[in-house]
Amino acid sequence: MTRIAILASAAALFAMPSLAHAGDLSGTVNDSTARPVAGAQVTIPALGLSTITDANGTYRFEGLAAGEHRVAVELANDERQFAEAEVPEMGEATRNIFLYSSASLEQARNGINPVEAMLAEALMAQAWDEARRMTAQAETREPLSLPDFTG
Repeated sequence: MTRIAILASAAALFAMPSLAHAGDLSGTVNDSTARPVAGAQVTIPALGLSTITDANGTYRFEGLAAGEHRVAVELANDERQFAEAEVPEMGEATRNIFLYSSASLEQARNGINPVEAMLAEALMAQAWDEARRMTAQAETREPLSLPDFTG
């Protein structure tokens, strides 16, 4: 009788559903120029979890159920941007998030690919920086003296 009770207890133990494995999710939130964003609120809306990025733009969630999670980054202007992250059963997943600029998002609303808009914006900023550098360099040079061809 005792053996039957022990066997029944062992069978019941193995028949219980196992707990979902837990993994961690961390990463960095960067702006459209790849600079870390401090103080951004990072949430997993379906789980009601929230954290704030530190001075280096990093965030971390621990003990998440394995699988895909939708991560939201909320900015000061009440705008949200989303990313998907796959959390392993054990260990840690890294999901760095690059935010689109407001201009890129506006262009996306008008049907332009936001990645292309972000690249165009970055190239335009680089071109303006180069133009400023060249102008400053030209202003520090001595004027060129041209030969007199009139005479």
